[in-house]
Amino acid sequence: MVITSDTEVRQIAIDRPTAIPLLEEFGIDYCCGGQQTLAQACAKKNLQIAPVIAALEHESHPTQTATDWQTAPLHVLAEHIVAKHHGFTRQQLVLLHALMEKVEHRHGATHPEILATGKALSALAAELTHHFICEENILFPYIAKLEQEGQAALPPMFGSVSQPIQKMMMDHDRAGDELRHIRTLTNNYQPPQEACTTFRALYRALEELEKDLHQHIHLENNILFPRALELSKARA
Repeated sequence: MVITSDTEVRQIAIDRPTAIPLLEEFGIDYCCGGQQTLAQACAKKNLQIAPVIAALEHESHPTQTATDWQTAPLHVLAEHIVAKHHGFTRQQLVLLHALMEKVEHRHGATHPEILATGKALSALAAELTHHFICEENILFPYIAKLEQEGQAALPPMFGSVSQPIQKMMMDHDRAGDELRHIRTLTNNYQPPQEACTTFRALYRALEELEKDLHQHIHLENNILFPRALELSKARA
């Protein structure tokens, strides 16, 4: 693909997954806000579009070994999301809970933003935990059955696969808002100059969680869910 100012950001992430680290570096939303054009995204971040396009064209070259999630079976993509992204998030939340507890205890009195960040993280963790259960036990098996047996073979759990997908995407929007709130509270994950090692590790772990969730939501919002909806229409 040729990247222009009118290219949708989501399409860049779909066609050139290796561009995702650059999009992260520029702070460009390619998951929940992926339908915006590159020009719109750059305008929001006060970025000059020409250097952004040049950087994306220079660095983001497709690799021969990368899985093409646009053509891979849907159940394989869903399994990848669970194994890689759900698994990472669960492990990262355990780590973050331990780090947050220590930093709150040591620095909460002098850094009230830490207490606010802890509350925001707890809310995000609770929502993600419920979200993952819904996907793993209901939606993803539903999509796999749709792929294998067609619409008629599915139990009448939903009026349409679009209903649970819409709910999951609303969850994604809320998660995106919470991540932006955490980023604001932490000054873009920049710890204070006097921060101890644990403080710095906490902010680093929060940023890693954000980056992985961006990739995770991108795979669902921009690839898995649109393909499942198309399949549902084709097999209705």
